[in-house]
Amino acid sequence: MPLNFVDPLALASVIYIISGLSLVPFAKASFGLKSRRELHYIVAVTGIGGVTAPLLLLHGLQQTTASDASILTNGEMLFTIILSSLFFGEKPKDRLAAAAIGIVIIGLFMATTNMQISDTILRFNVGNILILAAMLMWAIDNNITRRLTTFSDIKPAKIGMLKSLFGGVVMLGITAVTGRWDEISGLDYDTWLLVTGIAIAGFAATTMFFIRGIKHMGTIKTMSLFSTTPIFGIAIAALVLGETISAFQVMATVMMLGGVLLLIRH
Repeated sequence: MPLNFVDPLALASVIYIISGLSLVPFAKASFGLKSRRELHYIVAVTGIGGVTAPLLLLHGLQQTTASDASILTNGEMLFTIILSSLFFGEKPKDRLAAAAIGIVIIGLFMATTNMQISDTILRFNVGNILILAAMLMWAIDNNITRRLTTFSDIKPAKIGMLKSLFGGVVMLGITAVTGRWDEISGLDYDTWLLVTGIAIAGFAATTMFFIRGIKHMGTIKTMSLFSTTPIFGIAIAALVLGETISAFQVMATVMMLGGVLLLIRH
């Protein structure tokens, strides 16, 4: 994995820039915006979700354990739903929808922890606080992006392109100023291919489809669907790597799929 020998900030800046460039054809290479209001929203999602959140996450990961980080990243979904309900005018329709969301959250927790929880998660830790702050920033980003799509006809690919490019350029500048440029210039050809694949398939495509989902289905339903990602990780680990699936992971998969189906059909 590139993170084993590349500085996280340098790697993030490269991934964001490649991701933004790969979305240019889908955004029809258009950088123009129709109003100052659109510009303000793009600046907001870039600053919050394209720069602040990644920086908080990267520094948080350096100061906590992998198991704690895995648990804390579930906070994005919870924060997104809470903020959406309180401040952005979107909330579960009724108790059945709220129950479906609760089922998804519990299943997500089980899938990412396998019910093996470290006692360090309950201790005050700067790294944990930074990760939670990053999840809060992405939750704000999700809701602001949703608001942008409600009054503007801007394409999801264009939002992803602008946020990725501008965010990547800012992080690249920080990388250069802090003397980490050699981390990028020293990458070999095979690593560049791997990083490019991650940027296009794992980030650009995900961002574009995620924003499209927010635009057409709303923040809560999209976030609930997006949270099923661990299910694919569990399945791939079992089918490709031959890893054993635990009873908790099976239960988590059933719960998450059931909760999402109930939410979509409701």
